[in-house]
Amino acid sequence: MKGIEEMKLPAAFLSKMEQLVGADYPQFLRSYEGSRLAGLRANGLKISPSDLNELLSFLEEPIAWSKDGFYYNEATTRPAKHPYYYAGLYYIQEPSAMLPAELLGAQPGERVLDLCAAPGGKSLQLAAHLGRKGLLVTNDLHPQRARVLLKNIERYGVANAIVLNETPSHLAKVFAGFFDRILVDAPCSGEGMFRKEPDMAKEWSPEEVNKYARWQQEILEAVPSLLRPGGEVVYSTCTFSPEENEQQMQSFVAKYPDFELVELRRLWPHQVKGEGHFVAKLKNKTLFDQQEYPIHRKNKKVKIKKQSTPSLSESTKQALADFSMQVWRNKKGWQEWLPLGGQVIERDGHILWESLDLPVLRGLKVLRSGWLLGTVERGRFRPSPAFALGLPMGAVKSAVQKLVLSAKSQRENSLVLRYLRGETIQQEGKTWEKGWHLVCLDEFPLGWAKGDGNWLKNGFPPGWRWIDGE
Repeated sequence: MKGIEEMKLPAAFLSKMEQLVGADYPQFLRSYEGSRLAGLRANGLKISPSDLNELLSFLEEPIAWSKDGFYYNEATTRPAKHPYYYAGLYYIQEPSAMLPAELLGAQPGERVLDLCAAPGGKSLQLAAHLGRKGLLVTNDLHPQRARVLLKNIERYGVANAIVLNETPSHLAKVFAGFFDRILVDAPCSGEGMFRKEPDMAKEWSPEEVNKYARWQQEILEAVPSLLRPGGEVVYSTCTFSPEENEQQMQSFVAKYPDFELVELRRLWPHQVKGEGHFVAKLKNKTLFDQQEYPIHRKNKKVKIKKQSTPSLSESTKQALADFSMQVWRNKKGWQEWLPLGGQVIERDGHILWESLDLPVLRGLKVLRSGWLLGTVERGRFRPSPAFALGLPMGAVKSAVQKLVLSAKSQRENSLVLRYLRGETIQQEGKTWEKGWHLVCLDEFPLGWAKGDGNWLKNGFPPGWRWIDGE
């Protein structure tokens, strides 16, 4: 068939798939004939799926296994070139990849770990489920991928998260018995990615499958130490090989009898509108006493040393009060929008909100230990882009000193693009009060700009900016 011939799928892979899917093999081959399917998810921290559907005309039918996902036509639509994308209202994600975080079922107030998280789509889904309550620990082993993960956590307004660049075994030493739920979206041979990235097919071999299977086994070995009694785990891959999927789960429950396999799902590309995914849910069968091990509290059988609290200096408190007076006309207004269960700390001039649940992170590679509110330089507070994008709707509505742009207005759309490009904002006959202004896209926070009389100095970060032609 033309699709298979053009992709040059390895004969050994096709032979394996024929054995794996049996009578469905012709349908499986035909699934490669069509264009790949594209999807995006509403960011539940900012907007509901129904409101996003009303806002974006290009959304098509909902994705069956995702409560906030939609298909769109990739041939006619470029959602990454829409201003709402820059406001973090949605995340572009392959439809099948939306199932693992959905199946994990994270609840507000829980402690959740995304162990192999980059680039962060599933972490953002988990963050929306937590809803600014509890703690999300999101991690990736590879430094460059971890930096991409951090960027997405901040761009999409996640406040109650920390971002790490660590090995699973090292995490297990620091977070022993800490988590209520863990997502392991394991690195894999990527057979479900062949249509999206044909070059991956060229690198495929049975040896590669076995290599990934060994790596997955090493990652899973840390999970029992990280999970509390009665906790749940979702393991997933975007590959078809049983060695990386069913066999991996069978080996795990055989080695760790305290765990049971409670659900297993396959999304096949010839049966659903997606590229395919394997998802399994595991539960620690150890009895969980809600009074002895309440959520929000550490496992009493494990001593977790709490983080020390670097208190705010008087000059920093004053700088924050001055900033808050500029934006909200209230010295303590900025504090009203912080998540519960945390504290504001200062480290080397960086001001962060951190969860009170955090253990000591010393010795870990920490990219971000909490919500970065900003920095203090020469007695003045400079708010971070993450602070703006993580503000809840109440903070946006209450802001007094702000610039509201509109993606719905053709006249203002050019002004939106100027801001997203990092340009200074000027409007004929308009003067701007001194100090920081919250920049909004319609009712959604977008960033900061600093008033200086006849213009606003742009505070949109270089690495996040709109680039024409891309």
